Amino acid sequence: MIGLTFDEDRLKEIYDKVVEEPNENSCKKGFIKCPECDEEILLIPTLRVMNCAIENHVHKHKEQLKDNPIIEHRTAIAVRLALFSQVLQKACKIQLS
Repeated sequence: MIGLTFDEDRLKEIYDKVVEEPNENSCKKGFIKCPECDEEILLIPTLRVMNCAIENHVHKHKEQLKDNPIIEHRTAIAVRLALFSQVLQKACKIQLS
């Protein structure tokens, strides 16, 4: 296996391309789904980058609700928890298989 490294900007560029222009041939098992908007987010094997992906998605919801700070805060927490829960569930399934 060849070890590849990318800087933060390149990883974000790759992530945005995969999420914004989803590949129709991709396996759905490699995605988590937002409970609020049903957008699919690619699972990324490093926690740091996966966290960035989730926070980028949460930021989209916060921007849409910025006129109502209470709903914005509740939605951000609910989306964040739901997405992290899916990541952990899929990680456990991978680990057990």
